[in-house]
Amino acid sequence: MSEPSPPLSAERAPSRLRARLRTLGAVSRRYVRDHPVSLCVVVAVLATAAATGSLWGEDALVWGAGPLATFANGRWWTLVTALVVPDSTIDAVSSVLLALTVLAYAERLLGSRRAGLLLVVLGLSGLVVGIGLHAAAWTVTDLRPVVAAEVPVLDPTTPIAGVVMAASAFAPTLWRRRLRLVGFALLALFALYAGDADSWYRLTAAVIGLGVGAVLARGRERRSWHRSSTRETRTLFAMLVAVVGSGPLVALVSGGGRGPLSLVVEAYTQYDDAMLSRCGRVAEAVCDEQIALLMTRGAGPALLAIVPLVLLLIAAWGLRRGRRAAWVLAMLVLVASAVLPVISLLDGRLQIDPWVDGSGAEYVLWAIATIVIPLALAAALVVTRARFSVRATRKAAAVVTAVVAVAFVACGTTFFVVESLNRRSFNRDLSLPEMLGLTLRRFLPPSFTHPGGSSAFPHQGPALFVYQWIGVLFWAVVVAAILWLYRRARRPVAGGHAHYRELLRRGSDTLGFLGTWEGNRHWYSDDRECAVAYRLTGDVALAVADPLAPAGRRVEALRGFTDYCLEHGWIPAFYSVHGDTLDDLVSLGWRHVPVGVETVMDLAGLTFAGKTWQKVRQPLTRAEREGYTAVWTRWHELTVGQASQVVAIDEEWVADRALPEMGFTLGSLDELRDREVRLLLAVGPDDRVEAVTSWMPSWTDGEITGWTLDFMRRRTDGPNGMMEFLIAKAALQLQEEGATVLSLSGAPLADDPAEPVDGDPAPLRALLRWLAEVLEPAYGFASLFRFKGKFRPRYRPLALAYRDPLQLPAIGAAVGRAYLPDASRHEMVALARSAWEGRR
Repeated sequence: MSEPSPPLSAERAPSRLRARLRTLGAVSRRYVRDHPVSLCVVVAVLATAAATGSLWGEDALVWGAGPLATFANGRWWTLVTALVVPDSTIDAVSSVLLALTVLAYAERLLGSRRAGLLLVVLGLSGLVVGIGLHAAAWTVTDLRPVVAAEVPVLDPTTPIAGVVMAASAFAPTLWRRRLRLVGFALLALFALYAGDADSWYRLTAAVIGLGVGAVLARGRERRSWHRSSTRETRTLFAMLVAVVGSGPLVALVSGGGRGPLSLVVEAYTQYDDAMLSRCGRVAEAVCDEQIALLMTRGAGPALLAIVPLVLLLIAAWGLRRGRRAAWVLAMLVLVASAVLPVISLLDGRLQIDPWVDGSGAEYVLWAIATIVIPLALAAALVVTRARFSVRATRKAAAVVTAVVAVAFVACGTTFFVVESLNRRSFNRDLSLPEMLGLTLRRFLPPSFTHPGGSSAFPHQGPALFVYQWIGVLFWAVVVAAILWLYRRARRPVAGGHAHYRELLRRGSDTLGFLGTWEGNRHWYSDDRECAVAYRLTGDVALAVADPLAPAGRRVEALRGFTDYCLEHGWIPAFYSVHGDTLDDLVSLGWRHVPVGVETVMDLAGLTFAGKTWQKVRQPLTRAEREGYTAVWTRWHELTVGQASQVVAIDEEWVADRALPEMGFTLGSLDELRDREVRLLLAVGPDDRVEAVTSWMPSWTDGEITGWTLDFMRRRTDGPNGMMEFLIAKAALQLQEEGATVLSLSGAPLADDPAEPVDGDPAPLRALLRWLAEVLEPAYGFASLFRFKGKFRPRYRPLALAYRDPLQLPAIGAAVGRAYLPDASRHEMVALARSAWEGRR
């Protein structure tokens, strides 16, 4: 009798481990081959850190550069050692991580030879220029922009910052903007708040690198700051708010900071040693407050002092998710942050005498920067407030309001009662008004609470404990309530969408799935057997695609929806309807104008054989030969890596356009998340997603018989032919699954010369033709229409139907607003400019 074989899983485990090790080895070899300069930087930093002892915490400042160390002492070789020797273990680790990540990316953009050369040139130039500016500012103006001039600098991240900013000129539009905005925000954060010489030299190298990159990349298309998608705008503003919130913390951790914005740090400290020493010699009004802060210091007051910073970080998290509550919170805290240094000034807490020893210029610069930065960010949030439109439900908002109010009353009452029962613990007797004032002040950070005269404070016991912690408890409740509110966003009523989907499955045309998109409403007949999806824009109800109705009841549905609109005072219009629906509308006395053409492939007998299919067959064969695969999936099935790549491809596409992403009948990334939508990805042999398409289903008698192409995106730096590859693969696979129709969707404002449409007034037709020409340079609708012609489709005209020619101006404006709901005046100017440039 033979021995039992081991379990299948046990046999596969070693093979899976070997496969993973082989994959890891291949990735490592490819990384070493593609990033030799980055690896050399890592080796140099670790070797010099070990040789000088800075990796173990020993003092290595003798190798550093600075005005005195380099110029006065004649140690010119420090210009080299300062760029490779880290000054501490933390500096060594951060330099290695940056070299392995962002420098490696920059090396891939620039090429290894150019990256190595720029690493030396930009590092030296940044250091030399930074030292020169440092010496000039210190000796000439006494602005004290950085720490003492005699402290040498050791910082390998200086050349890295310069190279990354130079490489940003060669990055795709999306990543170019991210590198520059995030990079300079972080560099400015340390320079303006911490203010050490390292930060300023690093920023100098980055600015020089930006200019060098612009020179090297001249002639390339430049669109760094064009339109961001809503997601990208939210992310960027969240990052900026987080930077402003983190700045004072950076200054505090670095020892108080000496940068232009470090004035604001004074407002977050509990007490001032210099002020206390002066209080021993001269009696000042602020001394009582300083002594009170000294006597009551502890974890509670420290936490209370950084409440504004914590609130900004929480607001940043909410802004990234588009929450209107986060927008309100950020506005309140930013305005308060601008007022805070003024309060500190009026209360005499600032230890800068503006008119003594020539420090007036320093004080003015610090004060202006501290006030202007938060207010400027608040103003930017006001301008972009429409991007943060995700509101909480009214019930949730009412609950949070009640919770905060109850917490305030409960904490205030507790404080008042405990302190009243323990008055003997205070340094002096308190009257009732003073106790009420003290109660209110304990809910605010110390920077906001500087009453005139003597400040009362407890010495010990329950009174001191409550004095320290009651404000922290209240704000903890507020923070928890805000986080809870973020999760209670308003959502559309599910019932209407659910029933519309049921009617879709009964039977629908190729564009019927558009009616399920966010922003659409639904009209139902009395027996709920007929439905029309529509978009309400102002007083115009734009019906999307053909109505859903059983056989013989379409005219009834058209009449019912029209009557419903008239009852509500709306102007009805049917947008992107096919010929059958258009015939019924014409029989009811409606007029119409063509607005596009749908391209449809009939899958029966499709083989891509013959000379006429050569333009499709060649990209398909080439992609398969080079190892590309077409992967069917759905959004919720994507891996984290695949989802992030799809998002990056979409953001890059949006960033490359001077106008916002269009909506209405043109899908965006949000529509991909529908569980009934299928995705087809073009994946390379290295598992990199090169292109993505999405497909919407259509039904006949409850069975899926067709699919409609919606979302099309590809990498700008990817191989050609990826879209032909994906559409051909989709047609062949869906044909095997039993589908009979593959729609390549409608081409807005396109014409089919073989199908002239009668009945449209000449002025409106001329306007639509002009609009098509205007949008072509920005969106390429005509180019897309010609591309779809490769697949030998049949053409189905799409029309806009209306009742009264006098309503056409309102309908035209509604269509424009539906497609571009977020377009600003500036973007409309860009639209006109693109039209003018396209005509030349």
